[in-house]
Amino acid sequence: MISHIEPKEGSRMYADAVPTAQFVHLHFVDAKYHEQHSQLLHKHDDVLELFYVMKGEGQYLVAGKKYFVRSGNLVICNAGVMHGEEPFRRHNMESYCCVLQGVALRGMQPNTLSGAENNPVLYFLEDRDVVEHILLALHALDQQSAVHQAVSGQLANALLGIVYEKLHWRQQPNGLVEKNTEEFIQNIMQYLDTHFIEPLQLQELGMRFHISPFYLAHIFKAETGISMMKYVMCRKIGESQNLLMNTQIPIGVISEKLGFSDHCHFSTTFKKYIGITPTQYRHHFQKISN
Repeated sequence: MISHIEPKEGSRMYADAVPTAQFVHLHFVDAKYHEQHSQLLHKHDDVLELFYVMKGEGQYLVAGKKYFVRSGNLVICNAGVMHGEEPFRRHNMESYCCVLQGVALRGMQPNTLSGAENNPVLYFLEDRDVVEHILLALHALDQQSAVHQAVSGQLANALLGIVYEKLHWRQQPNGLVEKNTEEFIQNIMQYLDTHFIEPLQLQELGMRFHISPFYLAHIFKAETGISMMKYVMCRKIGESQNLLMNTQIPIGVISEKLGFSDHCHFSTTFKKYIGITPTQYRHHFQKISN
């Protein structure tokens, strides 16, 4: 089961906490849905996401780094940063994702929190009940009510204030799964994240990075756990999930935009990775939004 709530356009909140933000929507995903349909690599250029694990555990990728997350962890996903569940693993998590806009900090890009670049994972202990009560209340509120929208804005801003304080003034365990990731692997991942829509050949990548294609493929998989081609495909599917969920772009256009040979190939590949077809995926989100 998965549910999604969204306020009416124009709902905006302000509070005393720094920074301030606009509540966009809240996603709830239960453990069964997480296990069957992972949210693969994707990014948002104009929102900040706060991903909280209510129950269970799993592995999450942020900016090319792998983090072990469990109940009580909150992952900060800044705007423009690639993130998603690690592919090809079964995740047993129940989670909430609070999406915010209009976050502005001096000297920072919009919708980003400083201090999250090196370790975006926070662990809540003494204030865990407060965080979870806020998320449960947000999930329960009717976003068609103007009064409830205002309350949702205040709650979301309270959550942001708690995260901001925790990020800057409290210590948290580093959930990074230790890997000796070389700098050139990060450069390759950045290149793939930028050019994943284009046709990519291992031979051409080897020439671009002045390295044997065979060695490049070997070291990339050794450091990341998946092949480059699977990484690119996960990136495409993750982006398609984002477009299916948040836009009304026709599925055929999405397929073409992401470089699939035809609609059938896209649908088959999507179902292989996610477990349902693109049409079913979009219908599911439309149903819970109405």
